[in-house]
Amino acid sequence: MKIAIPQINYHIGDISKNKDLIIAAIKKAKAMKAELVLFPEHAICGAYPQDLFEKEYFVNECRVSIEKIAEQCHNIAALVGGPNLDLEDGILMNAMFFMYDGEVRGGVNKTILSDYDVFDESRYFIPGESNTPLRYKNQNIRVIFDEYESNMIEKTDTIIVHVGSTPFTTESFAYRKESLSYIARKQKCPLISLNHVGANASLIFDGNSFVVNSKGISTYKLAAFKEDFMIIDTERLLNAPALKEKGPDTIALIHDALILGIKDFFHKNGFSKAVLGLSGGIDSALVAALATEALGKENVLGILMPSRFSTDHSVTDAVDLAKNLGISHETLPIKEIYDNFIATLHPVFKDAPFNVAEENLQARIRGSLVMAISNKFGHILLNTSNKSEAAVGYGTLYGDLCGSLSVLGDVYKTDVYKLSRYVNRNGELIPENTITKAPSAELRPGQKDQDSLPDYDTLDAILKLYLEENSSKQEIIAKGFAPEIVEKTITLVNRNDYKRAQCPPILKVSKKAFGSGRRMPLVAKL
Repeated sequence: MKIAIPQINYHIGDISKNKDLIIAAIKKAKAMKAELVLFPEHAICGAYPQDLFEKEYFVNECRVSIEKIAEQCHNIAALVGGPNLDLEDGILMNAMFFMYDGEVRGGVNKTILSDYDVFDESRYFIPGESNTPLRYKNQNIRVIFDEYESNMIEKTDTIIVHVGSTPFTTESFAYRKESLSYIARKQKCPLISLNHVGANASLIFDGNSFVVNSKGISTYKLAAFKEDFMIIDTERLLNAPALKEKGPDTIALIHDALILGIKDFFHKNGFSKAVLGLSGGIDSALVAALATEALGKENVLGILMPSRFSTDHSVTDAVDLAKNLGISHETLPIKEIYDNFIATLHPVFKDAPFNVAEENLQARIRGSLVMAISNKFGHILLNTSNKSEAAVGYGTLYGDLCGSLSVLGDVYKTDVYKLSRYVNRNGELIPENTITKAPSAELRPGQKDQDSLPDYDTLDAILKLYLEENSSKQEIIAKGFAPEIVEKTITLVNRNDYKRAQCPPILKVSKKAFGSGRRMPLVAKL
């Protein structure tokens, strides 16, 4: 059987557009003599609509569009994902609709719901009671939403279709490929794994739909981070040559994911231009470089806001960056504004010694300026804080933590350096001095990050164990880290959950990002 696999960038909530994209793919598949065309779960509504599933009109519109898609299915069958409302019982299920001869002819409901990390399916769906194969063209097509439903596969099944949409992490494709290849090999049955491609705020989908034969050997793969379209012939899978695939380059994957995340956040929200503060530091430099690649140099504006504590080389580095990228930049010195604030606050501050209040005031002045520019010209403000800083609270609320999108909020500082080197792989965009100088917030004379934080190699190693592996303090110390550093790091993480609760959405690239994937009580005693 000839099967078409379209890999489409769906838009959450734009049911009409998604319907048109699906119908166009069906027509293309039909023109190429395909007999069946496959779309992943939530294709009609985008992944994941969250509380839109609680709106009856939204679910009803999905179903009306499913019926219109089915009308296009003559001389071809299609499998399309969407919410399935049982009108008699009022039960909503995560479903795949199977259609041919102009009608919906059957389907499959997800039987094991996902309730981990960013998933919260039990909030919206009731699990299906059974999973039976779809019969078409003398084939038994077994549809599974994830590997946990593999126990339902039977020996009489002739092809397995995995429809679960998998958000990107640096490990997601390797895990998906390994687990599903094992299922195909164990069941001695070819398997097609579908996926969305595109970004929906925090969640990024990398595509990478693939096909393995009954020996579990990869034979076809669609593009990563791009829309794609492929037709396969199931009769030729067993003898198809194995794909020659390179091992993943983690930094390249993160780079490509962030580019797609920025691009789709702007495009799907109807914006084109970005603004950000340029400090001369590596974080803002990397965000500027990524935004320029994603949006085009004509759509990125950098704002330099030097204070009395800004070094000359930081200003020079920021200017050099803007010139290297070809982006517009403006310089708005904040010394006089800061002095006026201090004078205004003097009746309250009196002669209290300089401390974090005066440091943070500079960041908040800068935040006000870039937000004003954002409001005035309709630019989206990009946040430049990295995961290491966000983890330990090394940022100022209503200052450098403001913005509409956190580009690096799931990227550790050590990876920020690696990404910056990757950005410069074909020539210097980020000035070398920006990469090699000691990181500093420059909020007081001679300030360095390592004055108050462990070195980033140590800090990031501890953070990964604590945040992503859920290791305890004792387990981390047992791995050779100094107890006082572990204690301080964990205390800082736990103390700053209230800050992260007020931060912009983060582009997720790890298996445990701040945001909906990590939900911690703000008043917990840990």
